[in-house]
Amino acid sequence: MSVTTPSPIGNGPAMNAGTGSPRRAGRPRRLTTNQVIEAAIALGLDDLTMAALAKSLGVRVAVLYNYVKNREELISLAARHAMADQRFPIDEGQDWRAYARAYARAAYGLFRSDAQLLPLLIAGKISPAAKLDSAEGWLAVMTSRGFCADRALRLLRAVDAIIMGSALLASHARAHAADYPRTVRGTILARPRSDLPLLSTHAEMLAATADPDNWETSLDMLLDGIEPHAGHATDT
Repeated sequence: MSVTTPSPIGNGPAMNAGTGSPRRAGRPRRLTTNQVIEAAIALGLDDLTMAALAKSLGVRVAVLYNYVKNREELISLAARHAMADQRFPIDEGQDWRAYARAYARAAYGLFRSDAQLLPLLIAGKISPAAKLDSAEGWLAVMTSRGFCADRALRLLRAVDAIIMGSALLASHARAHAADYPRTVRGTILARPRSDLPLLSTHAEMLAATADPDNWETSLDMLLDGIEPHAGHATDT
């Protein structure tokens, strides 16, 4: 009896082990929904096409529709999967600021990852449902450290704004120039000093703040200026 062995994904047709000849086309390769989702994330979700995904999995495009209804559902599922798979910090009794910084680093890393979630977020393609688990964890930690629920959620909103804004600015900076701070400094110094007397004096400082790797300084300014306090009687 001739035994068939599957070829690696994307490396051509399966071969008959006994003869080395290509196997006849048969039933489509069996996948799982998670395999489809993880392959989509690996390719990047923003400019993902079903054709590219099918090619990466070694199947026909039609096979993918056994697992998702359409590209929109795939993107939604993949975004939720990527966010759920991100390792946000756990409560180990650490100071609330240490937890907030670890949370921010995890979220920033997620939005700067190859999954390309930031453009999808801007386009409204990511449902609020994708964030509920991490928000629940945040609220549990912050209320146990003395924050009322309202203040904890407002702080989360502020931290998220810094994360997303910083990720967006980092995308712009790296797309614009390999050394963005140097570009900023050069742009200032190219102008007559009389046009920009203050920025000319502090060009190095502005260049440093424009460095995408320095995004945590904005986070530190926020966290260092906040203290937890008890909420109102209506807080739960």
